Amino acid sequence: MIAQKQFFNSMAHRWDVFCHHDLEKINYILNLLNIQEGAKILDVGTGTGILIPYLIDRAGERGEITAVDFSEKMIEIAQQKNKYDNVTFICEDVLEVDLPNNYYDFTICYSVFPHLRKKKSAIRTIGTYLKDGGRFVICHSQSREKINSVHKRVSGAVADDYLPEMSAINEYFKELNFKPIIEIDNDELFVIVAKKMPC
Repeated sequence: MIAQKQFFNSMAHRWDVFCHHDLEKINYILNLLNIQEGAKILDVGTGTGILIPYLIDRAGERGEITAVDFSEKMIEIAQQKNKYDNVTFICEDVLEVDLPNNYYDFTICYSVFPHLRKKKSAIRTIGTYLKDGGRFVICHSQSREKINSVHKRVSGAVADDYLPEMSAINEYFKELNFKPIIEIDNDELFVIVAKKMPC
């Protein structure tokens, strides 16, 4: 069976056509976050860099965006599309990369959380990069049901990649000292935002 990384590398050059991202929904989601100018943002599983221009619009020239993806081809395209001085691209597994702890204001998992196999462990690791009071964001511009349905039929490489129910993610956050502050789970969107609480 084709591996996850091979699948994303093979899809990279047609990803933006194959995978539709509703720009109105992306703006709606990001507006919920109230990103301030100068914010430090970790874009987890950046793919072809879909979010980057929208994050730059909000964080401005003083902001810092770190875009991480384990697919070489995805990162290559993201770099070609996004020529900003304050964006750093890293081709590595976000769960193994050497990033500073307690540094970022936001960690955003847009359309990537289903592909992180050990969900609670992933939240724990990614959460260490956040400042106290920082926001951990898991979001999709489609419904949970649609996401899970697409993964099941598109390829064996991602057939088992699923987005858990909101209640399960909520519990993970609470167990790991995060306070969920926004939850949207409907036919159009899936968004959960949790605030990192001081230890």
